[in-house]
Amino acid sequence: MNRINIYLFFLTNRYLIVNFIIISLFILFINILELSRVLPEDNKSLFNFFYFSFLKYPSILNEIIPFVTIISISFLIRNLINNNELVSMRNLGYSIFDIFLPIGIAVFTVGLFFLIIINPLSVMMASEYDNKLDKKDVNLHSIKISNNEMWIKNEIDNQNSSFINIKNIDLQDMNARKIKILLIGDQSNKFILAENGEFRKNIFSLNKVKYYNFFNEEYNYLDSLDLEINFNKENILNSISKYKLVPYYKYINHSKTLSKFNLYSEEIGLYYLSELLKPIFIVVLAFVIIGFTSKFQRNENFFKVLFISISIGFLIFLLKEIISKLTINLSINIYFSYLVIFLIPLFIGLYQVIKIENE
Repeated sequence: MNRINIYLFFLTNRYLIVNFIIISLFILFINILELSRVLPEDNKSLFNFFYFSFLKYPSILNEIIPFVTIISISFLIRNLINNNELVSMRNLGYSIFDIFLPIGIAVFTVGLFFLIIINPLSVMMASEYDNKLDKKDVNLHSIKISNNEMWIKNEIDNQNSSFINIKNIDLQDMNARKIKILLIGDQSNKFILAENGEFRKNIFSLNKVKYYNFFNEEYNYLDSLDLEINFNKENILNSISKYKLVPYYKYINHSKTLSKFNLYSEEIGLYYLSELLKPIFIVVLAFVIIGFTSKFQRNENFFKVLFISISIGFLIFLLKEIISKLTINLSINIYFSYLVIFLIPLFIGLYQVIKIENE
């Protein structure tokens, strides 16, 4: 990279970092107001406000990448125009594509950093955030789907709890097969194997049961056994809704596991694909913004430039939401949907840049 490219690369990073800090702190302040509503009265302390805000911060950063990219590139181009640097580069023979190259590399680098580092960090801290705000639910039951299995921690009371492992489940009629259960109680501990079982309200009815009693070290066989539980079908489905609390490197395995339990949906697939390709998508966003902002003159009102940039970003966001809804409702292939989301902004940016080059 020559000196101009290096200059543009680091200048872009500077604008991205500054805007990330400013915008995220503003959103964090709004989040503190929300915390004042959801935190129990006995937990409303200065420490808890800072602690929960800290846990939420990586998630906020991860969510505002597209918006920050739009604002940052708008300010960057405005700075280059006001300092006559854009004109000077053009006079040296630089095309808009040449100018965009180091800017695009800088945006992609930031996006890659967010995917590899911030994504897992935000998932870990967001999980802690949710658990701390809903301790009662976590204490009663914990439902996780991973590695082609469903794991359920079920706590009856302070002395009795169970750990349930299920290989297959049909959520339509709530029947499960290949069940393993570890019962921990105040009287005895038992390991249970069952061929199948059915969830009925607060009872898990097991059939063809074989269990080992750790107290007297004996095997026992039963035709059926009823186990008290503190969860239901809705709780299991709610656990699926937390698919956003999965780090990027587990997307493929988690999708396969959900497919095994017939829980995989286009919504989940499109979200995972969007997260994995976000570094490329924000480069396309930056390209679109450069295509629209590079045509403005030095003395032109910057608020007009900023308004147009934000409007473009909003329209792309709206396009993404519309296509996402259509994908979910019409069961459209997620790769085709994302290709549409990706290509429409790219062609718009390409049209604008070629238009500037021809002028």
